[in-house]
Amino acid sequence: MRTSLKFFPLVVLTGILATCSIAQGGEPVSIPSGGHRLQGTVCLPGGQGPFPAVVYHHGGVGHRIGGAPEDTCRALAKKGFVGLAIIRRPTRPLTGHLDDADAAVDYVKQLPSVDPQRVGVIGFSRGGLLSWQQAASRPDLAAVVIMAVAVHPDLNLDDASRIKAPVLVLVAKNDTGSKYTRNRDTAEFTRKLVSALRQADRDVQSIVYPPFQPEGHTLFFKVRPEYFSDVVRFLKSNL
Repeated sequence: MRTSLKFFPLVVLTGILATCSIAQGGEPVSIPSGGHRLQGTVCLPGGQGPFPAVVYHHGGVGHRIGGAPEDTCRALAKKGFVGLAIIRRPTRPLTGHLDDADAAVDYVKQLPSVDPQRVGVIGFSRGGLLSWQQAASRPDLAAVVIMAVAVHPDLNLDDASRIKAPVLVLVAKNDTGSKYTRNRDTAEFTRKLVSALRQADRDVQSIVYPPFQPEGHTLFFKVRPEYFSDVVRFLKSNL
């Protein structure tokens, strides 16, 4: 298996959605999940499909959304992917959140513009935890990106051996504890996650970025060239 570790210095769609008339701009969708209606955005690239697709899982707790769901959706479409970003149920406990994440992946795989064999996920913080859980339970994922994964007891490192898809793991060097992570050391936990994948002989790449602003977790609050080009390169090589 290929592994690398780099350290740097410093809803229901109408027929019109199946066309490219809304390419890259985004269209609202509503997806059922366990009695909830998940609101989100789907973004289509220009040209003829079917396209690879990427589902974005946001971070945050309750009604607070961490990351950039809609901007990531649009950025993915500009790079040739169908993007889907949904807002999970606003409960603080994680109960049901994996169901929401699975509902999003199941939904995007059924779109006529999507090649269901080329579907990946991107997860930030809590969304990264859910991406890990999906990677361990869904053999139909073709690529997984985990950004600044949440330090949480629901993430079982022993699940590394169950992951089939290539994984890209990203974190800022100074994501070592802040108000956004309840002072938990995301960088250290990320090292443990990468180590578990390597010990399980999984296909994993890891990038530790230079310190970002006072609190490294904020690197992924927006779509930034510092990391997004690496994400696109990984997705294009695996989807």
